[in-house]
Amino acid sequence: MSTAELIDDLRPHQPPLHAVGHAKSKPPLALRPLHRMWRRTIDAIQVSEVDLPVRGLPSALRGVVACQISDFHVDRDEDLERLAAAVEAINRQNPDLIFLTGDYFSGPDTMHRYLGPFRDALKNLRPRAGLFAILGNHDHWSSAERITDALKRAGADVLANDSRRLLLRNEKLVVVGIDDLWSRRAEPARAFGDVKRDDCTIVLAHNPDTALYTRHLKPGVMLSGHTHGGVVRIPFYGSPLKSILRIGKEFYSGLNRYEDFYIYTNRGLGTFWLRIRINCPPEVSRFSLTPLIDAVPAEKPTAKLHPLKRIRRRRTPRPVTRRTHLKQH
Repeated sequence: MSTAELIDDLRPHQPPLHAVGHAKSKPPLALRPLHRMWRRTIDAIQVSEVDLPVRGLPSALRGVVACQISDFHVDRDEDLERLAAAVEAINRQNPDLIFLTGDYFSGPDTMHRYLGPFRDALKNLRPRAGLFAILGNHDHWSSAERITDALKRAGADVLANDSRRLLLRNEKLVVVGIDDLWSRRAEPARAFGDVKRDDCTIVLAHNPDTALYTRHLKPGVMLSGHTHGGVVRIPFYGSPLKSILRIGKEFYSGLNRYEDFYIYTNRGLGTFWLRIRINCPPEVSRFSLTPLIDAVPAEKPTAKLHPLKRIRRRRTPRPVTRRTHLKQH
């Protein structure tokens, strides 16, 4: 029996006891306000609307809409519910392209339990031109083969050091997927093997540090995840956590320039190990593609570069929850 058949034969996910007639356990009355605040910090998804500068973008592709979600870490029922809310939020953007940038589960145990519902949730995504996915480090530590099959059966084109050439609005656009850096699967040169010198590329790489090994290949733009936005963010300072990135902790979140292209780091949907987020809500990124006019590299490139001026977001991110969605209908 193939892996794909095994996925289809998985037993339906069983809801927790509180969903089949048992009362859901609640914190003590005095702690409930704090509990509600905590749940809002990890569940209230923001749609970040960003003008995404892409080097070499044909003028006809200006305004193409793309969405990105990353780092689902579907380890509990609440994570699956959050994913479903993110799928609804993405579909409301009517995107041309959707990008999934890795770490769908935290480990093999939760992967086995939630693989079927994860696949079924992603089947509801409705891109007009394409759904593309890459794997993250946790996916390789779980089961790259089974997760890849689930993604494919959900309609995603999974890129592992590979590329896809698209025709949008009678113009060419190449999506490049680089495999995970931490698990030593990243092969940027192989991923760019079929890319021509004048191609415009959108590069998917789970870890922003992949840019250190990809910059000479002249990416149009890079979309990453991995960092969870730094988990805790202090205004005007960023995350106080010690950087897990060689490229610099300024690349923990959002849009930053690196040499002569931009990297966008999505804050992710889920949590891992510590179930906390402080001033760092889960995110759906909604991009409007725009040409990068000023693509001049720094005078003296180094392994760690400070980004140039940030591109301002067009609009303050708005929270998305199931409650607000129900009100709209």
